[in-house]
Amino acid sequence: MRKISGIQSTIEVLSAIAMKTLRYYVRYPGAFLLYLVMPFLFTLLIFGMGGFVGGSEATTYFTARTGTSNVLIYEILGSSVWMTSWVVVEDVGVSLRNEQMTGTLEQNFLAPVNRFTFLLGLSLADIIITAGIFFIVVGSTIWLMMPTAFLGLLQAYLVLLLGLIPLFGIGFLFAGFVVRFKEPYTFVQIVNLLFAVLTGTYYPVTVLPYWAQFVSRVLPQTYVISDMRQIILANERLVNLYGGIFVLLALALAYPIVGYAVFKHLEKRASITGDFSKY
Repeated sequence: MRKISGIQSTIEVLSAIAMKTLRYYVRYPGAFLLYLVMPFLFTLLIFGMGGFVGGSEATTYFTARTGTSNVLIYEILGSSVWMTSWVVVEDVGVSLRNEQMTGTLEQNFLAPVNRFTFLLGLSLADIIITAGIFFIVVGSTIWLMMPTAFLGLLQAYLVLLLGLIPLFGIGFLFAGFVVRFKEPYTFVQIVNLLFAVLTGTYYPVTVLPYWAQFVSRVLPQTYVISDMRQIILANERLVNLYGGIFVLLALALAYPIVGYAVFKHLEKRASITGDFSKY
C-alpha cells in the first residue's frame, strides 16, 4: 500500500491526529483540570509531611540539602515536570489501548500513514497539554510567590520542551507494549512512580543511593528538573547550563530511535502472531 508522503500531506495527517486527541480534553475537561490540580496537591502533601517531620527546623534542613529556602517553588517545579511526564507516557500508550478497545486501531494501522507519523501526531497534542500545565501551574505560582523570577519562565519552558522529546521515545516504547501485552496501565503506573522517585521530583538526586543516582542520569526529567530549578531559583541563564542541555539533546536522539525500533519490532511480531485481534 502506498504511504502518504509529502510535507503538506504529512502536516495534515499530524494535525488531524493531534486535533483528535485535543478534542478529548475539550469534551472531558475534568481530565485536564485534574492535571492542573495534582501538582499543587502533591506539593502541599510533601510540604506538610516535611513540616511535620522536621518541625521548626524543617526549612533549615531543606535549605542545607537543596541550597534554597523556597520550598514551594522547588517542589512545584518538580511536581509540574512529573505531571507532564505522566501525561506524555500515559497518552501515547493508553490512547492506543483505547483505539484497540473501540476497534479502531486496525483501521488506523491500515491507513496509508507511516507509523512514526501516527505516533508523532499523538505526541504533538501533548505539547499543547503540557504547555498549559506548565504555564498555568508554574506560571501562576511564580507570579504569586516569586515575581522577580517570572522572566525566566520562558527559558525554563524551553528546557521542558527539549525534555519532552526523549519522553516521546518512552511513549513509543509503551505503544509497543500495548500491541504486545494489551495492558498499559500497570506499566504506566510503575514507570510514573519510578520517575517520581529517581528524577529528583521532591528532593535532590544526591540523597539517593549511588546505583539509583546512576539510573537517574539516563532519565531526561532529572536534567529538566535540575535546570529549571537553576533558572528559576538561582537566576541562572540557559546558556550556562550547556552540560545538561547537551545530555538532553543526546537523550532526545537516542530515546525516540530506540523506542520506535522496539515498537516496530513488536508490531511486526504482532502481525505474524495475530496479536492485533486479541484483546
